[in-house]
Formats: sequence, C-alpha cells, structure tokens
Amino acid sequence: MTPNTSAALPCKQRGGAAPRQRKPRLRNPLLIGVAVLAVLLAACTVPTPDGTEPLPQLKRAHFGLQAQDQAALVGNGQAQPVVEFTVEDTPPSIFVNWVVPDAQAAAFAAAIDLPPGFSLAKVRILDSDPTPQYWLSLNVYRVSGITTGKRAEWSTYVDDGSGTPRFMIIRARAAEGSLDPIGPLALPEPFSHALGPDDVITTSMKRTDLVGGIPVLTGENLFNSTVALPAPAERDYVVPTREWVAANDYIYWINGVNDRVFQNATAHSAPLISVDLDDVTLQDDSEFAPYLAPEPAHVLVYLDKIQFAISPWWNVTETDGLVDAATLGELEPLKASLYSGLLNSEALSILNGTAEPVLHTTVEGSPQSAFWHWRIPAGNLAAFEAAAALPTGLTLAPTRLAESDPAPEHWLTLEVRRVSGTENGVRADWSTYVDDGAGVRTLVLESRASFAALDPVNRFTDPYPVSHTSTGATLDTAVGVGPDAFTSSFVAPAPGSGPTELAAREWVAANELRYWANGVADRVFHDSTVFEPMDLVDPAGVAMANGSQWAPYVAANADRVWVSGQRTGLVTNPWWHIPG
Repeated sequence: MTPNTSAALPCKQRGGAAPRQRKPRLRNPLLIGVAVLAVLLAACTVPTPDGTEPLPQLKRAHFGLQAQDQAALVGNGQAQPVVEFTVEDTPPSIFVNWVVPDAQAAAFAAAIDLPPGFSLAKVRILDSDPTPQYWLSLNVYRVSGITTGKRAEWSTYVDDGSGTPRFMIIRARAAEGSLDPIGPLALPEPFSHALGPDDVITTSMKRTDLVGGIPVLTGENLFNSTVALPAPAERDYVVPTREWVAANDYIYWINGVNDRVFQNATAHSAPLISVDLDDVTLQDDSEFAPYLAPEPAHVLVYLDKIQFAISPWWNVTETDGLVDAATLGELEPLKASLYSGLLNSEALSILNGTAEPVLHTTVEGSPQSAFWHWRIPAGNLAAFEAAAALPTGLTLAPTRLAESDPAPEHWLTLEVRRVSGTENGVRADWSTYVDDGAGVRTLVLESRASFAALDPVNRFTDPYPVSHTSTGATLDTAVGVGPDAFTSSFVAPAPGSGPTELAAREWVAANELRYWANGVADRVFHDSTVFEPMDLVDPAGVAMANGSQWAPYVAANADRVWVSGQRTGLVTNPWWHIPG
C-alpha cells in the first residue's frame, strides 16, 4: 500500500493530550532526527497524540517509531527480528518428495549427520498419504523479501524433542547467494529453474567445487527435472496435512539453529497440485539418492505466491540447548548487529511509507482464550447488517467454523484472550464474517483492550474494563460494566479432557485479513497452533449475560463455546489496507 500523502495536514503542531512517555534509552538520537525529517518531508505532518492526522501519516509515524524501538531491542538481544519472505509464483515452486524406506532410515540419518538432540520423524505430507513415512523433500523456488533469487533446499523431517515433526534443511543452494546460519555467507551457486511457454517447469543444477573457498560450477550433474503442468481442467488439487503445515513452524538447519515461521492461507490452503509422474522426468545424482525410493511419491506444484513472516535464527536468542556453544558464540553478535541494522533500515522505510510495519504478538495460553459464537438467524440478518454499518465493498458472508460443519452459516463471534509482546493485556473483539470480493474475511465490529491501545477507528484509546481470569478450572470474563456489559462464567475443560473440534481452514483464513469498521484491514500471519483442536464447552453450562449492542440480533446464550490453551504466535501488518 502506498500512503496518500496528498491529504497531509498543514505543517504545524496540533494540540491534544500529552503523549505517553516512550523509552528514549532505546533510541539512537541520529535516527530520531532522520525519522522526524522523513515524516516531515513525506507528509508535512508532525505526529500528535490525538490522532487527528490522516491514517496513512499516523500509521507511518506511530509504527515507524515503534519499529525503531524494536530494532534497538533486537540489537540488545531482548527481542526477535521478524521479516517478510515471499515464495514467488513465477516460476512456480516445486516440491519433489521421496520416501526414505524404513530399512534405509538409519543409514540416511548417519549420512546426513543429524546433530545431537534430533532424530528422524515420520509425517504424512498430503491428506491422501495412507501412512506417515520418513521423507526427503527437494523444494525449488524463487524468493523475494529478506533474500532474493532462486533457491533449492533439500530437507527431511525431524523430532527436536517436542514430539512434533519439523523441517530440517540438510542442504541449501542459493543462485544469487544469501545469508544463513551455516555459512553464514552462502556464496552464489547458479542454477536454472524456469517455466517455459509450453507450461513445462525445467530445473537444472550442476555440481559445484570449492576453489579457494569459492563455489565453482562443474559440468557434473546434480539434479535435473522437467514437470509438465496439466491443463487447468485436468489438475489434481491436493491438500497438505495439518502436521506438514505444523512442520513449518520451526525450520531447522543442520547445525541445530532454527528459523521460526508464521504463515497464512497462501501456505495452508494454497492451490497445490500433484503432477502425474508420467508427466515428470528426473535425474537425481545427489548424495542422498542411494537412500531413497526409486521414484518420488509425489511431485507438487504451488501455483500462487506463498507469503510468510520469518523470525530468523530464533533459538540463537531463545536458547533451547540444541545449538552448541561455539555456534551460539559466533552467531549471537552477528544476529544482533545484522538484524538490528536491517530493522532500523525498515523503520525508516515505514516512516516514509515504502514498507509495511510488522508487529509480533503472542496470544497466551493461560488463562485459556475463549470464543463465544452465536448464529445470526436469517430473519435478523438485515437488521444486523444495518447495525454493523458495513464498509463499502463488504457484504455479510456465511462461513464454516469447524471442519465438521456441514454448511456455512452467518455468525457473530466474541473472542477474549490475553496477549503479550507489542501489546500486553486482555483484548476482546466482537466480530462477524464478510466477503470483500476476494474471499471471506473477519470484520471487527467492536474492539476493547484492558491497556491503552491504538486502532484505526478509535485512534488512541484509554484502558477499557475488560477482565479474563481463571480461578481453578473456572474461567470468568467481563467486557464492560453495568447493563451494557458482557459477562460469562463456566468451568473450562482441561485440554483434551473432553470433546474437541477442529477449526475449519476457511475460518482460520478468514481471520488472516481483519477489517475494521472504517474499511481498514490488518493482515495476520500465525503459527500452526491455530489448527490444534478447540476444547468444547457445553453452552448450557455457561452463566452468561449479554448486554452488548449485538445482543438483540442473536439468542440469549451462545450456540457454541470454544476454549484454547494454545500459546499462539501472531505477526500482524497493522493497517495493511487503507481504503483509497
């Protein structure tokens, strides 16, 4: 999004309440001056606490300065960097997946020299896979964001002690070079990966030899393939398993360092096709070939871009005992200086409107997050729509909440959770679901926070009376006070102790673009804990009083109540879409 600077207000300081005190000790005075100058030059607007300047300018000023604070924290080892990473759709990304037979697993693990603390893990990649297997996956793609160019990664799946399979990159190749925690400077190793006019994806990689520490191409084959895309009407669309999606949460390198990954529907619900092996040619001369089944189990092609937010070298800061001391000693100062510098540069780009702010928040698992869902009866839809005053371009839309739901319905949802990170406290959001012409999204009807907050509708807000506490097994919630309050009390089940249901992928995807009442939208990435089973609460056992403005349009009691004890990582591009 490019901010509309033509709406800038005159260059004068406006009045308003005194701004909250920031932490000047984290700021570089030179960067402060450059930041203010950038805002003045770009928008001719000095940020003021009453939030009366146009939203693009407020977004740039507020989140740009916040990004500078974050860069300083990253440099001090007190916060994790988060950057955007996009797998491009031209040429399409391919995954070639070979089974590692059980009889070869021990030899394969020895050949790749798994670091201490790791073991091979079995996983199902597609819902159609009959059983979990050991795998080697080769992913070839073109990337933009923190790094650029064509990349090839050979990965397997490992248990890091958590019991959840994770990706482990055992070999990587960057056509244009990159930084990684192995090199850490990975010099260019050129190769070709292209989509021809005949809809054939051709990949060709030759081996390289190190000459004086520089990789030099040889004429010896490493990997070649052709993948002929079927005609659109003949494409076999497939669905990745939730466990394969979860394997992406932490991507390990062969030295035990990991990158933490946050994703959205472009990954977990992507247009992914499986290509018939009759339409594929392969010549695999890698060192892994002797341990693999003769043919891949499937060759997968992503047709669209895949968007991620990545926190690189996560466990260099959040140490977990899986990285040896020498590697930590080498990478910790490099990470601090490299990524604090990168984020300072990004902060200046946010201030001048050429980059999007990135906020990292954690939804805490204690107390459990709670969701109350009410069906909106068909006879109330028109009145509810009028009360919601939908922004231009949005229409009410039905959705399925759970994978087991037979059909989509119209819903009103209240979500209350405790958050930490760039926000700290309890948040309560009333929302419904809308269609913006591209898909089903979430529309935040009303948002309340127990802490001083900023949103694009109410601007700067004081703390609101929101409480969400657990006493023993009882979960008590209150949003507001007096006759207009919402209150709820019930005994929350221990995780997995009672009935559960899986949130529908379409409901998860709806929460990845969250519109506000004025049409501004936040883009959200998440880890895979959003796919963990939700614990069900019998609505009949919930003591509830709903005095909210939305009560007239729904039943007195919620139709469905969920709780989740998952600790979920979220990455948000706030005000990612501003109308106009």
